[in-house]
Amino acid sequence: MPSIPTVLRVIHAQTLNSHLFYSGFYLVIVEGSSDCPFWSNFFPSELNGYKRKLKPVGGRLEVQKYIHEMRDDRAKFVVAIDSDYRLLLNRLYNHPRIVETKCHSIENLMLFTLNITSIIRNLSHDIEYESHGINSWLEEFDSVTYPLMIADFLIEKNNIGQPCVKEYCFPFLTRNDTPKFDSRKITDFIKTLNLDIQEFDELAELLKDFKPRSHIRGHFFFSAVLCFVTHEFKRICNKKSINIANDVFYAMSIASLQSCISTDPILQDIQEKALLAVNDVTALLSQGN
Repeated sequence: MPSIPTVLRVIHAQTLNSHLFYSGFYLVIVEGSSDCPFWSNFFPSELNGYKRKLKPVGGRLEVQKYIHEMRDDRAKFVVAIDSDYRLLLNRLYNHPRIVETKCHSIENLMLFTLNITSIIRNLSHDIEYESHGINSWLEEFDSVTYPLMIADFLIEKNNIGQPCVKEYCFPFLTRNDTPKFDSRKITDFIKTLNLDIQEFDELAELLKDFKPRSHIRGHFFFSAVLCFVTHEFKRICNKKSINIANDVFYAMSIASLQSCISTDPILQDIQEKALLAVNDVTALLSQGN
């Protein structure tokens, strides 16, 4: 049986030389399979003679292994990842082959006013649906959930427990079928966390320019937007109930996103960074041929 150091060296070599298993392709490492449809919008399907290959590796911790190998110039691949809370911690990566969302997650990045408007128009068949209601809801979302984002960030920053922002927003709504957040519920919940009040207040002041729509956990925001879209659809179409599955709404969001990239400067910036990363990695691949 090989020794543990030998096994670690094999794993290191496999990670470092992942590109060798995909001859003729440039490799983009992503967290999970659900990330592939999103990132495929930003990385060209083919460039400089190399076709795109997106490789999900099973989560944030697994991606870290590949990021670690980026310190070695022989690591000929690109990594595309969520920024999580690293932006608030000023810990973003500075590497030409690491592309980051610069908001918490891809859900935050793709669910913005224009895209939400497009989704509601397509779903309800109301092509004249205006976005002012979405803007008002997003502003209220930012205001009411801001303390919750700060509490969650404080927990992660100090590594003092499990995240307090979960995948679903329903515990903090006035009602499960209404996309309106209850500030009292949020305040009462934060009190149960027994956080350092002084540090909480200092962070709340320091991070006041960071909006939850961009920086609260992506799955939480995704569930809130889905609740809003469902509510709007019922209102427009005068329906008592409708059920939009998470995976269906995710697919709708991705499909609608494709038409928004050319007009949104944030998405364009990510696309430009992705293109630079691919140019960089394909140049390295060409050197090895």
